[in-house]
Amino acid sequence: MVAQVARDYEGNVLFLTSPGQDGQPAMERAVRDFGWPDSMIHAVDDDGKLWRHFDVVYRGAWIFINQDGTVLEQSLTHIPEDEVRANLDRLVDT
Repeated sequence: MVAQVARDYEGNVLFLTSPGQDGQPAMERAVRDFGWPDSMIHAVDDDGKLWRHFDVVYRGAWIFINQDGTVLEQSLTHIPEDEVRANLDRLVDT
């Protein structure tokens, strides 16, 4: 789902992923395994600092941040695709 959503919003929304608190090889595997497009930015968070900053405890969290850095919505659990798209539409409209 993430790969398709990222492709659908490419050029309108910047997707930043942090596939886990692990190193570069694990991140590269996640990118390959999930088929994420090249337009996505992937942050290595081997010390967990990025995850801690946003209170993320497991993969699957979504944080929607507008251009001025304001968090519009944060879901630390799985959310359905229609909710993801609704939040992305809000980002595009701001």
